[in-house]
Amino acid sequence: MNPQLYIMKLKNAKDYSARRSIRFAVVDSDANKTYPANFICMLPQHVSVATEDSSVFAKTFGESRVELAKRLLNSALETEDDVEVKAEIKERLKMLAPKPAWQPRNRY
Repeated sequence: MNPQLYIMKLKNAKDYSARRSIRFAVVDSDANKTYPANFICMLPQHVSVATEDSSVFAKTFGESRVELAKRLLNSALETEDDVEVKAEIKERLKMLAPKPAWQPRNRY
């Protein structure tokens, strides 16, 4: 299996917010060259490191889901031309970045 992202931007969809009008499908480029025949699952907006993540993406890719999501998004960022899609990719990458450890404030 060779997973890649297939990004769809829904145009003129009045019932979607701008953020929800961009969809990220994970496809297998080895299975078939055309979507939807090569469809695996949708890339969730939030990919969790937690083991209780029950998304199809998490169940399909298991322990490597966060690394795979980062790789897919970084690869798409390099090839994407649409400004709105690039912004959504960057936002999703930001959500996948490790959070800094909490540090107490200096009160003095």
